[in-house]
Amino acid sequence: MFKVLKFAARAAIWRSTAVAPSVGLEVLLGWIAILGAVRATLEFISTGPAAHFNPYGLNAIIAWLAIELAVAALFVPAAARTTALSAMLALSIVADCTAETLAIIAVHYPPESFIAEAWVAAATPHAIYAAVTLWWIGAMIAVLRSVEAQPRLKSIGKAGALWAALLVANMLMPHAPVAVPSQFDVRNANWWEFLYARWIENGALAKPARGAAAQIMRRQPALLKAEFDRLAPRPADTATVYAIGVAGWDAHVFANELDGALISVGNVLPIKDRVVHLVNYQAASANYPLATAANFSAAVHTVAGAMDKDEDVLVLLMTSHGDKSGIGLQLPGRVINELTPRQVASTLDKEGIKNRVVIVSACFGGIFVKPLANANSIIITAADDKSTSFGCAPGSDWTYFGDAFFRQSLQPGADFQHALDHARLLIEGWELMDNAAPSNPQGYFGAALVEKLRPLISSPPGAAQ
Repeated sequence: MFKVLKFAARAAIWRSTAVAPSVGLEVLLGWIAILGAVRATLEFISTGPAAHFNPYGLNAIIAWLAIELAVAALFVPAAARTTALSAMLALSIVADCTAETLAIIAVHYPPESFIAEAWVAAATPHAIYAAVTLWWIGAMIAVLRSVEAQPRLKSIGKAGALWAALLVANMLMPHAPVAVPSQFDVRNANWWEFLYARWIENGALAKPARGAAAQIMRRQPALLKAEFDRLAPRPADTATVYAIGVAGWDAHVFANELDGALISVGNVLPIKDRVVHLVNYQAASANYPLATAANFSAAVHTVAGAMDKDEDVLVLLMTSHGDKSGIGLQLPGRVINELTPRQVASTLDKEGIKNRVVIVSACFGGIFVKPLANANSIIITAADDKSTSFGCAPGSDWTYFGDAFFRQSLQPGADFQHALDHARLLIEGWELMDNAAPSNPQGYFGAALVEKLRPLISSPPGAAQ
C-alpha cells in the first residue's frame, strides 16, 4: 500500500517514476475498498446531517468501481495493470476529496459575495470540475509514462481517452446514492430515472387510456364541475375568503395534511363552502379532481370569476414533495410533473387575483417567496429555497411544518405571522432532537394584506368543508 501511495504522490505533482513499483492483486483490492468507503462517506457529507442510508447505493458503488477498473484496464499494459490501477484509485481519492472540499468552501463562502457578477455563482461548480479533471489527467499521464515507456504525446492521448471513456461509462451507468435526504426524489438519482420520468410525463397519459389511471383521468371534467358547483354564492358587500388546496403527491401524509390545514385555516378565516380541493392521493380520486397544472389553472380561473378581485382574498395551500424548481405533482401511473413558482405567480396574475395568501409545505418552498411577494401577498413556506423540510415519511399524518403551523399554531384568533413564529420554535426543537439540518421556514407579510385580514381574523370564522 505504501509503495502505491508514494508512486501516486509523485504522479499527483505530475512527475513520472523511473521504475514503477510492482504490487499484487491484494493491494489493488485494498485500494478498491478504500475508494469505495471514501465515496460513501463523501456522499453522506454532501447530503448533510439528515442523510439516510440507502443500501442500493452500495451496489451502485461496487458496480461503478468494477466498471471503472474494467475500462481503465484497457489503457494500461497487462504487466503493470495492478500497479497502474491502484495508483489511479489513489488519485481518484484525492480528486474526489478535493472536489468535495472546494464545493463545501463555495457553499460557505460563495464567490458572488466577493465578485458581484451573477455568472460567477453559475460558473464556480464547472470551474471546480474542470480544474480537478485537468489535474487528474495530468497525474494519469505521469502514471502511464511510469509503467510504459512511450512518447509524452502518446501518454497525453491515452490519458485523455481514458478520462473520456470513464465519463461515458459514468453517464451510461444508472447510479443510486448511498446517502439520501429525508425527501429523496428518485427522478434526480441518475440520468436513467430522469429520462424515464420525462418519457412518462410526455407520453404516458397521451397514449390510449388503460386501467385505473385512465378511468381517473376520464373523470376529471365531472370531478372539477362538482367541486366548482359546491362553491357558495358570494354574499353582497362583504369581503370574502376563498381557498384552493393542493395535495400534490400520492401519499396519505399530504392528503391528510391538506384536510387538516383547511380546517385550521377555516378556524381563522371564513372559508366555509368556498374551498376547491385538488388531490393526487389515489384513495381520494373518486371524490376530488387531481392536482394537475391544467386543473390548477381551471380552479384559479373559476374562483377568480366568483370573487371580487379587489376586495376578496384567495388562500392557496400546497403540500407535496418539493425540489429547487417547484413542488411535485405525482399523477396516476407514476407520472410526475411539477408546479413552479412562475406558473403559480403567472396564473394568479393572469386571473387578476390581487389579495393572496400562499402557504407551501414542501422542501425548498422558499423558491415561491420572491416571485409572489408584494404588498398584497402573504407567503409562508416550510423551508427556505436551499433547504429540505421533514416529516413526510410513510405512516405520518403531518409533516413537521404542517403539524407545527396548522395543527398547533394556527388557532382561532391567531394571525399568520404569530402562528409562523410559534411554529418555527417547535420545528427548531424537533430538528435539534433529530440532528437534522435547519429547514428555515420563511414568511413574507405584505402590509396591505395584513391590514385587510385583521378584521376578518377577528370575526367569527367558518370551518372548511
